[in-house]
Amino acid sequence: MIMKIALDTALPDQQHYAELVASLNENGMESPLEYSHFCRSRYVLAAYDQDKLVGMGMVEENNHAGAGYRMAVHPRYRGRDIEHYMRKLLSVNRA
Repeated sequence: MIMKIALDTALPDQQHYAELVASLNENGMESPLEYSHFCRSRYVLAAYDQDKLVGMGMVEENNHAGAGYRMAVHPRYRGRDIEHYMRKLLSVNRA
């Protein structure tokens, strides 16, 4: 079965975000920033497997080094190049 992950520039709703954070916490992983930080970002990407939010990324302003990235991917979806593609798209919008 081929899995297609869809990337969307719209901010996901807070419930989907909470479910992603819960999956990270259950697996002992650090949670990304609060939802409000994503709301204030210049550029956000959300990764979906059908209707399930499996990753989020954002351009994050950093006072010392310019813009950077902040990403989180559901543990079951790591190693599938989701972070790579998200980073690539975020880099286009970083400047």
